[in-house]
Amino acid sequence: MEVFSFVSLALFAIGSTAILVPNNYRKPWTDNENHFFGGKKWVVLVAGSDGWNNYRHQADICHAYQIIRGNGIPKENIITMMVDDIAYNPRNPTPGTIINQPNGTDVYKGVVIDYKGTDVNSTNFLKIITGDKKAMQSVGTGKVIEGGPNDKIFINFVDHGTTGILVFPEDYLYADQLNDALKTMHATASYKMVLLYIEACKAGSMFDGILRDNTDVLAVTASGPRENSYGCYCRSQSGPYKTCLGDLFSVTWMENLDATVFDSSAKKRTVFNDFKEVRTNVTESNVMVYGDFKTGHEKLSTFIGYNNHKEHSPAKPKMTKTIDSKITVSGIDALEDSVQEQLANHELPVSERHRLSTELRRNNEMRLIIDRALRKIYSMVAKARPEIMSKVGNFDKPNHLDLSLDMFPCYRSILNKITESCFSLPRNPYALDRLTIFANMCVVDKHIHLMVEKFVGASCSNIPKLHSILNVY
Repeated sequence: MEVFSFVSLALFAIGSTAILVPNNYRKPWTDNENHFFGGKKWVVLVAGSDGWNNYRHQADICHAYQIIRGNGIPKENIITMMVDDIAYNPRNPTPGTIINQPNGTDVYKGVVIDYKGTDVNSTNFLKIITGDKKAMQSVGTGKVIEGGPNDKIFINFVDHGTTGILVFPEDYLYADQLNDALKTMHATASYKMVLLYIEACKAGSMFDGILRDNTDVLAVTASGPRENSYGCYCRSQSGPYKTCLGDLFSVTWMENLDATVFDSSAKKRTVFNDFKEVRTNVTESNVMVYGDFKTGHEKLSTFIGYNNHKEHSPAKPKMTKTIDSKITVSGIDALEDSVQEQLANHELPVSERHRLSTELRRNNEMRLIIDRALRKIYSMVAKARPEIMSKVGNFDKPNHLDLSLDMFPCYRSILNKITESCFSLPRNPYALDRLTIFANMCVVDKHIHLMVEKFVGASCSNIPKLHSILNVY
């Protein structure tokens, strides 16, 4: 699989205009995007989380929607998935609005949400992108990608993630499932090119060593396979919202576009041009790119349209102000950080301080239960299979192993068993950072789940209620 080397990225950082990829990838497609046979543009926007503490994910997607609509892509070609529990959340200081930067423009107004609430799940997402119209006809608006061989598809997914996983409120999307869907789309000639922008912790693990380099699919990720992505406009910058207003990767690429909305040169900006600029400005994690590099030489407008203000006006006002200094927090720590920040406010009312302290104390107690259960499973495997543990690594510090497609059935089986017998993994973001060790077990032995599953019940026997552990961060 092809991924930019650090040498190439270093050249980006010093302003090199050359992209060091093989010569046979240097030529872009020659089809004029406005040609009669240019095909349609399809856009899928997904915020895969719920709850006020994940405000930033829905804010990012709403902002993306405004950009896409302002760039002239019709509503019928945009498919949006978000739970939609933020705009009118009791904690929203400005009911009915969502912002993506301090004192920002309302990005919620006018957003058409095709799938919300419990319809936001991995099964529906996969049916949407593979064009399974029949399966979705009674769900939400029923819209799916009805792509053809000349169509371009842009998929923007924003949420939590971990090794080989993107998270939905009640389930996981695994890298092999996404890869299978992309293969189906390719086999059925459902696109000419696909561009994915993925905002999540360890997002690179969804594609590293997995996404093929010859199927006209390019993925740009907020983080590498073993690192977190970052929320931004957090702490004091969020003001009365008391949560991060955006994610650093997402906010950066969108604010870059907002700042150049009336610049005619923006239409010529390629995907790699955008990648270079975003990677330079996102320093807390490594923005990565995977897949078919020739797609990266295409104009970004090929996928997301272009705001020719002489011909049409944006659907909604653009956010043209760029705030250079952004307070950032690791995505995995954003929820706890928000509570700690509020508790540090000496003017906080006593009743609210008591509520937050109780919440934090209960959260820490639930963390201990999760750790105890997962660590016990690990210990039992270590006792039964001591010869593999040097490859797998320690529970608190797993080794860095490359994923392969054939390890996912094992991985999925273990995590499903834990969710069934212990506590919901998708419902407890804290557990995400503990799952790499189980991925490693399956990399080393693709049949180890048959043994691990037997240990799960015993490890969780002291957990009093299956559904008592929820929303642990």
